[in-house]
Amino acid sequence: MGVLVDYFTADSDGSARRALSAGPGAADLPYVDCKGWLDELDTLVAELSGRDLSEFGDTETVVGDDEGPALERMASETVEALAAVDDARLGEYAEEELLDEFEVERVTALRDLARTAVRLNQGMYCWMCP
Repeated sequence: MGVLVDYFTADSDGSARRALSAGPGAADLPYVDCKGWLDELDTLVAELSGRDLSEFGDTETVVGDDEGPALERMASETVEALAAVDDARLGEYAEEELLDEFEVERVTALRDLARTAVRLNQGMYCWMCP
């Protein structure tokens, strides 16, 4: 059985906790549905930005365990690097990785979510549910 993953923005860890039980959509938070598609955002950002994964800070667990839903706050370095990816690089990456239309939409939506987080000085979070 896989892990369900959504990425979302919130103004604080407290606000992000509203997403814990049912996910960010149910908590009316801006999010990108990555269920069944992506669970390691920092790896994607390293590939998009051309930076080494070690250059990014670690995600921080806000709440969670192995038995139920969990929340992680993405490192600000990861969010800022994703927000800085331009459309030309997204296109190059899509060609390099042979992404289909759905995947291109997801990558673009994640980049736009990161831009929103940076612009509003919010955190970007990962909601995971086993």
